[in-house]
Amino acid sequence: MKRYILCLSFLFLVLFHLSGETVENETAFSGGPVSPFLVFHDFGWNALGSVTYNYGANFLGAGFGTWWLVETGIDWKFRNVAYNNGRLANMGLPMLFAGYFVPIITPVSMYLSGWYLSDTKLQTTAVAVLQSLLLSQITQISLKMVTGRSVPGIISGVFFEPNHTRDDREDDFSGEFNWFTFDFYDGWPSGHTVSAFSAAAVISEIYDDMPLLKIGVYSYAVLMGASVAVNAHWVSESVAGALLGYAIGKAVGKSFKRYMGKDRSEDAISLFITPNTVGVNIRI
Repeated sequence: MKRYILCLSFLFLVLFHLSGETVENETAFSGGPVSPFLVFHDFGWNALGSVTYNYGANFLGAGFGTWWLVETGIDWKFRNVAYNNGRLANMGLPMLFAGYFVPIITPVSMYLSGWYLSDTKLQTTAVAVLQSLLLSQITQISLKMVTGRSVPGIISGVFFEPNHTRDDREDDFSGEFNWFTFDFYDGWPSGHTVSAFSAAAVISEIYDDMPLLKIGVYSYAVLMGASVAVNAHWVSESVAGALLGYAIGKAVGKSFKRYMGKDRSEDAISLFITPNTVGVNIRI
């Protein structure tokens, strides 16, 4: 486990360093082939921007929302509805399984399609989705390792979910957190939901002139959140995942949208970070 943590930390530091380096083909959206290394575009800044997006309300909302859902008993009641209805729990399994493959298939298929069609916007969107998924994984894994929240124990013996066992306890254990257990697989928030909403937010931000596409990607994200909430997660974990994923996706989507020249507007006050410099830009 320690070796895994060290590798993850090293990977993040490498990506953060690369985000401050100058990429030659990143100077303009020229319409040519898009390098996969564009995934490092403003990586460190976008990571910080996802936390500060909407003044940090999404991350605060995820925390306080979870607390409220636990304290009001909604988490526990929702869990029991799914626990006592096997058909309902099983209905969510297809999306649970899809959540392992779609995040990989989506950016790859988008990039290859864009390359074949010579569509640089589609290629760039694919790279942006990939960056949002990387940030999503770093975020949700880090939070799971810190919070160590107990699983609801709704399903058991399900492929890809070997650690889940059906829990027969009748006491409300929705507020059971085991801090710093370093379990990166189970717990708060729902990684499936974070990934789904981050990708949806990126796509809808870049293709902001396609309302039907927006409806489609967000419908998938909502369905993903609802599906995992009836078999593998507490409902508060899905809500938190949606808020965190949306913040990550919006930060990445806006960054790549500016890169492509669709939105040249700049914030009046902005923070910039490079491996050797931290500063503030003030536009007058």
